[in-house]
Amino acid sequence: MKILTTILKFVAKNILVIFFSVIAIYRIATMKSVTDPEMIIFNIGQGDAILIQQDSFQILVDTGPDDTLVYELPKYMTEKDRDIEVVVLTHPHDDHIQGIYTLLDYYRVSNIYFVSECFESKDFEYVKTHYGDILKPLTSKTTISYGEIEFEMLYPLNLGCHSDSNDDSIVAKVVINSVTTMLMGDAGYRAEDYLLSNGLVNRADILKVGHHCSRTATSDMFLSTISPTISICSCGYGNKFGHPHSETIEKFKTANVQYLITYQTGNIVFKFKKE
Repeated sequence: MKILTTILKFVAKNILVIFFSVIAIYRIATMKSVTDPEMIIFNIGQGDAILIQQDSFQILVDTGPDDTLVYELPKYMTEKDRDIEVVVLTHPHDDHIQGIYTLLDYYRVSNIYFVSECFESKDFEYVKTHYGDILKPLTSKTTISYGEIEFEMLYPLNLGCHSDSNDDSIVAKVVINSVTTMLMGDAGYRAEDYLLSNGLVNRADILKVGHHCSRTATSDMFLSTISPTISICSCGYGNKFGHPHSETIEKFKTANVQYLITYQTGNIVFKFKKE
């Protein structure tokens, strides 16, 4: 009994190390290699975390509300790759940023993009204090290119702070092999109006819907302009906010837009192969 107790204590203390070791053994056995670009929208509960990668190059948009992400990443990144080139923190709400702690413990990150802080956050203070050397404030339109991936951060640019900090959320456009995806973070109507008024958005194939498919995002004009084939609601089952809101889902149904909800589908994987 004493030996069993000792073993259980060891497993509990080293669970992440054991997890990564098992994943590494599996990767070696299957010899998986990521060559074609892909995008994974993770089912990480009530929050956002999105991985875009090709070869050993990764862009990670948000890190979710807890340590769930570090258990998901090894399923898609090759076993020897512990480097993430770009992390984008769309805004410092808990459900988008709190996974950063564990992520930075287990992965080397080269660059972290963020907007001028308009929301007091102990999590973001931690990042600024301990990782200030890799922080890059978003002050102008920024494009990151690798292979078939074109990742462009469109918003917000020198707009100051809004009364609703969700409208300070980074919005990005991703183009991979002629397929366009809009990643809206938690941006709502005000951000959408700005994007429309300034000609920053047009037709997109995939829409990661703003603010977890809340009724405060995805206006009729914005949806008709984007006219996506697929829309995705990133949210947790039974969340206290009631996301996705029925009003938003009805808009997708009326516009004949397929919608996916992460707590129903699990991780959503898009692979972008050349024809």
